[in-house]
Amino acid sequence: MNKISGIKSVDFKIEAVGHGVVNWNGSMSVVGDDGKEINNHTFPKLRGYTNLNGKVKETGYKYKKEASDIDFKETPLYISQNCIKNALFKSNSFLLQKGCIPQMDDLLASIVGLVRGYVVTHDKSGSKRKSPLLITDFVDQLGNGNFENMSRHGSKAKEVDKKNNTFFTKTTFGNTKYIGWASLNIEDLQFISLSKQFERPAMEITSETQGIALGKKIEEYLKSIDASKNPTVTFHKNYVRIGSIHNGGEQGLLLNDDAIDILVNEVIDMFKNLNIVQGKGYMSVANVVVDYNNGTPLRLKRNTSEANGEKSTNYAQYYIGK
Repeated sequence: MNKISGIKSVDFKIEAVGHGVVNWNGSMSVVGDDGKEINNHTFPKLRGYTNLNGKVKETGYKYKKEASDIDFKETPLYISQNCIKNALFKSNSFLLQKGCIPQMDDLLASIVGLVRGYVVTHDKSGSKRKSPLLITDFVDQLGNGNFENMSRHGSKAKEVDKKNNTFFTKTTFGNTKYIGWASLNIEDLQFISLSKQFERPAMEITSETQGIALGKKIEEYLKSIDASKNPTVTFHKNYVRIGSIHNGGEQGLLLNDDAIDILVNEVIDMFKNLNIVQGKGYMSVANVVVDYNNGTPLRLKRNTSEANGEKSTNYAQYYIGK
């Protein structure tokens, strides 16, 4: 059996700094200072937080926590992976809703189609592209949370208190420092299935000519990112995964080493320039550690000193045309 060798993933440790909350989680019931339940306390996303304190009445009623009863080390602030991915690809997003559908070849020949991935739900084609990019939540390391009382005042008189006052509370944050992890899977990045055989076609094609033309279009897109490299995207009617016990494969496209390298460098640049300003807070990436990994999953998480920060060999090849 042929052994697959080379760079199998490109992994990232991302450090970011900011202030305030950029990813809110809405309101939930908690107990105020007067012991009464309130429903207008706004929470950010807190890992593992529950508003229940564990005490239960004989009737089965579960008691709520006080709004200020939060340990920010046990339940840290985080920015969800979906929020990070939306911000990362914000300037390249395609609207896939009905009535705002791009041409599928335009979608595939883009950073969204090649890296973010997509699922087309508006028709019966079943077109989808699995994202080769794994991103974890970005978790705060400082725990500078605050409990704040706020109010809105209006001039419209009421019969009872003569004034329209609305009091509400929030869990807010001061300075923040996040750590997140990401991994770009080379196997999923390099191969684009154009076959329904294994139920993962990136798009439907009707002829070999159309497949070859799609490969050329992706090549042109990659050259527009980096003209110094020579990306090739090759169509074949039967790509088989190396090590497979049979020769029945899929028609599709295979990216060469230069094509993969262009996308890897583009993702690195996107992470380095990632900023989020929303929800009365901001987050900005301060440092990115890159590891060209030859087979040890996310070894960065064990020790960043093990990282191989330079591309010293080719990317692993997982498919061959037969």
